[in-house]
Amino acid sequence: MVSTGMKPAPLGSAYRMQPHGNESASTADGGHHTISRPTPAEFRKLVSGPQENIIRAMDISPPAFEEFKKILREQAVMVLDCDRFLHEQAPHTWAIYMDWAREELVSFLSTYTDAWPVELYIEHYLSKKTYSKRHAFKAKMTRLRPALKTVRVKSSASERGVSLLPTPGGPPPPYEEHDFVQPEAAAGSDELTVESFLKTVNPDLSHLLPAFEEVGICSEADLVVVRSWAPAVRKDFFERELAGRMSAFQIQALNVKLGEMN
Repeated sequence: MVSTGMKPAPLGSAYRMQPHGNESASTADGGHHTISRPTPAEFRKLVSGPQENIIRAMDISPPAFEEFKKILREQAVMVLDCDRFLHEQAPHTWAIYMDWAREELVSFLSTYTDAWPVELYIEHYLSKKTYSKRHAFKAKMTRLRPALKTVRVKSSASERGVSLLPTPGGPPPPYEEHDFVQPEAAAGSDELTVESFLKTVNPDLSHLLPAFEEVGICSEADLVVVRSWAPAVRKDFFERELAGRMSAFQIQALNVKLGEMN
């Protein structure tokens, strides 16, 4: 294994984290007990459920689990991108992390088939952290969208299909007040959509519309918010949130176009 400067597990931690029961264990050669990997359906439930379920599946005590997850999280911050789901991690980076875990926790993980608790807990941890951050970002984008203004205008009763003929020399037809919701931005065919904006970028980035919607950029109001950021902040955001989906050239072209928005 190539040295990556990774932080080793605390001395004696593997001993303190040894499972305390064997109800869910299967006996291997030599009488050694190993706990099999959960089925795919069970695995998904454990990922999305509370950590108490993971503790039961691993068959260890809560204090031992707390030490286990502390070791994994400290190393994850150093090696993985903790703002992304597990399936979004670079494969070679995840392989390096798993190699580290198998080496540093070799005694503890020997109790489990294929070191599955590492994958289970890290996927659980990254899923909760990433979802929470992205949900907060989308909520913030929604709050920053320009509010709709209510404009009161007057229209004649005749414009609403009511036949009302004034008497000669009499007063004009009565007017009634109605509420109309009118956005600040121009409406109709002149309204800028995210797709039409992406088409104006050179090169055309309209094929990336689904990716923009995934990170919460769904309207002209969202584009205005992103445009208000400093160029360096925009660049960092797109590199982090759309890594692997946009090249450095495309990000630069997009950043320039955002800066040209009126």
